[in-house]
Amino acid sequence: MPNETFIIAVDQGTSSSRAFAVAADGSIRAQRTIPLAPHRPGEGLSEYEAQTLLNSQVEAINALLDDVGPRRVKALAVTSQRSTVVLWDKQTGRAVAPVLSWEDGRAAAEADRADISQADVHAITGLYKTPYFSAPKIAWCLARLPQAAEALQAGRLCAAPVASHLIWHLTKGKTFATDPTLAQRMLLLDIRTQSWSPALCRAFGVPETCLPAILPSRADYGTYEYRGVKIPITVCTGDQQASVAFMQLAKGQACINYGTGAFLLYNAGTEKPVLLPGMLTSLSASDADGKSAFLLEGPVNAAGSAVQWLRAQGIAFDPAETDELCRQAKQPVWFLPALGGLGAPYWDFTFSPVAAGLSPRTRRPDWVAGVLQGVAFLLADIVAYLQQNGCAVSAPVKVSGGLARSSWLVQKQADLLQVPVHLLHDVQSTVLGAARLAAGADSAAWPLPQTDAFAPLLSPAQARQLYDRWRKFVAWCKQFPAS
Repeated sequence: MPNETFIIAVDQGTSSSRAFAVAADGSIRAQRTIPLAPHRPGEGLSEYEAQTLLNSQVEAINALLDDVGPRRVKALAVTSQRSTVVLWDKQTGRAVAPVLSWEDGRAAAEADRADISQADVHAITGLYKTPYFSAPKIAWCLARLPQAAEALQAGRLCAAPVASHLIWHLTKGKTFATDPTLAQRMLLLDIRTQSWSPALCRAFGVPETCLPAILPSRADYGTYEYRGVKIPITVCTGDQQASVAFMQLAKGQACINYGTGAFLLYNAGTEKPVLLPGMLTSLSASDADGKSAFLLEGPVNAAGSAVQWLRAQGIAFDPAETDELCRQAKQPVWFLPALGGLGAPYWDFTFSPVAAGLSPRTRRPDWVAGVLQGVAFLLADIVAYLQQNGCAVSAPVKVSGGLARSSWLVQKQADLLQVPVHLLHDVQSTVLGAARLAAGADSAAWPLPQTDAFAPLLSPAQARQLYDRWRKFVAWCKQFPAS
């Protein structure tokens, strides 16, 4: 329609830069995707080249603007992977370090060296002192890369999440800001005050002067001028929080997003932070008033990446045949998808992938079903832990993400959780959540997300028996820590 207007929602993910044109009714009318892959120079290392990352983002945005016409765009909403951090010189705009991704673990020594306890870090941030968050990564760069230290000494250093780096360049350096959901992943934010913590900045040796301003998720982030048209940037937020914004979780509800990793998020309400050992406490995306709900978050380190790992071992298959292969499985392999260790509620990085139950009859379908089942089991561990600690999970559990295209996986999740699981028809919950934040009250007219309902097919006794076998398998896997 010639008079139709759009919100451009940008999703900077681990494996691609994507831009979507979302119409006033909440439907996606056009999209552009630029494939992207982190460089993995060694075990536990994952990084991008900053200019390549930026170019992929800008290319996706500009191509989509050319497709729909920049004058028909009301706003730009930016969401990105969290914990991935960019260090650049604000005078030149050039990076002074590789972009260390959320998966990168090279800063373990810096995390251990920080003069602050795990208990204090958890109390202030809702997170834990691990190398996967940004502060240890920044400390690593400052200690080992002279150009980063020199930029800091000269007062020219900017250290911020991926979304902030993009916005800084789109606005030609006029906006250096982030929102609380991304700021928290830097491991330097006090979640109660939603401001930078002087104690954490001191502990990690990261001066507040190099950090971005903190604005609500929906705020004035400046303008991007393209072909003479000024487009307001009105949203900046983390990818998982954008997904939650689309699903509109009520207090007590949970959702699962199956991406490169998998994330379970549980809405713990707006009253006060719920700090539960073994879980992360994070913030929901905030509207212009700055108010957020507190989310309990349980990350599973490997979901889609576990499938990629399986292909790398020579067990190749087309994603379209995933469900058929799983249905053909006679005896699924028992598989612990501990690539990069285990996340919530274990937080044990000594684990490595373990497979058991192999026999001369083990075939490709058994491997595929075993890997997907392992992901579902790890998410069931998180739900069980929540419920054991007084956090009742209300039905239904909403699920989305690339791996959710496997109805076999979603059914397995419903069987293990013993609650109905609702699969969103449109798995683009991240970009639609960013667009919903940008639309504000106008999104109230958007239709409710269409879902497919999966009821448990196993009886409670059958599910309990299967889960008990899993728990014994995990205990057995502890005998084989990574060397």
